[in-house]
Amino acid sequence: MFVCICNAVTESEVRAAIHEGARSREEVTQACQAGGDCGSCHHMIEEMVEEHEELISAASLVRAPCAA
Repeated sequence: MFVCICNAVTESEVRAAIHEGARSREEVTQACQAGGDCGSCHHMIEEMVEEHEELISAASLVRAPCAA
């Protein structure tokens, strides 16, 4: 699926940019050009970044040792 139609950037390309360290819509744009034109995909990119951050936070909670 295309996230950014203007620049023909797919969901997998955006997810790869996020996985490689992009932590904001601006950083995603720098990494893969998604969101660098009309802006209609900004909300989708921001949601993908937030989703990734939530998954990282949840994973760190699961791995954290329990206090005794």
